[in-house]
Amino acid sequence: MVTRAKEWRSRAGARGRLGAGLVLVAMVILTGCATEGGIDLRGGQTAAQLEEDRAKCLPFVQAHPETTAVAPPPDTLVHAARYRSVRIANRRALKSLWNDLGPERFLLTLKVNRRDSTHVRDGDSLAVPADTAALLLDLSPFPHALPAARDRPKLLLVARRVQAWAAYESGHLVRWGPTSTGRESLQTPEGLYHTNWKDAERTSTFNEEWLLKWYVNLENYLGISFHLFELPGYPASHSCVRLLVDDAKWIYDWCDTWKIDPGDRRAILAEGTPVVVFGRFEYGRKPPWRKLAVDSTATDVPLHEIEAAVRAAAPLTVPDSLKRATLDGLAVKRDSIRLRAPAER
Repeated sequence: MVTRAKEWRSRAGARGRLGAGLVLVAMVILTGCATEGGIDLRGGQTAAQLEEDRAKCLPFVQAHPETTAVAPPPDTLVHAARYRSVRIANRRALKSLWNDLGPERFLLTLKVNRRDSTHVRDGDSLAVPADTAALLLDLSPFPHALPAARDRPKLLLVARRVQAWAAYESGHLVRWGPTSTGRESLQTPEGLYHTNWKDAERTSTFNEEWLLKWYVNLENYLGISFHLFELPGYPASHSCVRLLVDDAKWIYDWCDTWKIDPGDRRAILAEGTPVVVFGRFEYGRKPPWRKLAVDSTATDVPLHEIEAAVRAAAPLTVPDSLKRATLDGLAVKRDSIRLRAPAER
């Protein structure tokens, strides 16, 4: 039973089709490396950390050339992607942008801006990929290779700092997308989760009017989950991890669920796909994706940040006061995630 999937119901027919009239504001694209005091401003990493990231990735890429088959080399901080700022003056402007970009590139633009189309307001500015041939992985804020996860068949990451998720298979990035995690008063806790169980369509037990589609449970006591819901361009959920519809369905189909002992419904024989939630979103400040037109690496998640998060990931401890009835009375048993260190063979 879902005990705390506190999400507002998706507003059917929501807010018309948005804003009108088009004003394009081409902004200066910074191509250089912005540094100050030895710190690379594209993510807070030092030059030494950047070189360390590259050194870790290079042997992995050389041993696995398929990593670069659908994306540029997995250097965390070197992007071909550049962005231009487009102001959406009104409703006609958004429609004009959709016609100009086409449905696929328009969706990519929404993902870069961490929102769905119903949350583009009159007067908003969107970061639009300047390269008309850019694919989803070309625009990834995550490294295309995660050498420390090469022995993991599947791994999901949720970076709260940049409001994005990533899926890896044996250390290869296979997909990423935007998210809206918990609002400041109900933040999605950091730590290790697993994709426990899933339901294609689930009515919240907290409010019967809240319909949660492509629901993938992460925390069985608190009802934290991945699911389809509104993406307003900032963290707004009640601690769940909101997704766009194509991403929600993809994760639903891709992830593995736990295996339960049929003789003892309280015993977990195998955990589902591991999920590491990490990073700190700076509430009340301009989000990093709003800076992409002037700094194309503003949303980068460096390799060393991911590795530190994975090392720190620990089982969630749920206070007795927060425990509620769980699915079939199951008790969640967790173990820590361990990824192979780069030096190990």
